[in-house]
Amino acid sequence: MNASLDALVEQMLTLVEVVSAQEKDIKALKTGCKQLEEHDQAIMVVFTTFFHVLAAKRIARLEDISTTLHNIIKTAQHEAHPQESIRLLQRLATMLHEQSEAGATEVKAHGSRESENAAA
Repeated sequence: MNASLDALVEQMLTLVEVVSAQEKDIKALKTGCKQLEEHDQAIMVVFTTFFHVLAAKRIARLEDISTTLHNIIKTAQHEAHPQESIRLLQRLATMLHEQSEAGATEVKAHGSRESENAAA
């Protein structure tokens, strides 16, 4: 009976060690994922800033850039590029599309105010 209890205690201690090691691995993976997410966000900020600079300098419109990104995405999917890269491009294209729609709404609102002021 003592031998079986000793074996059971030994197995339980082994399980505790395994779970502890797995918890450390999970914590390290979570940290790595957080760093990757922050890296993705930084990339998104850089690209959107770059595209807005292009739009502000009248080099390209956000709609045109968004269309180009969609073409790049289609090509990347066709050529079987990594899905994470494709998802990053898709999020970027979505952001640009939303921002270009918001900008168009602001321009329309601003334009209608100017025409009201001119009429007065």
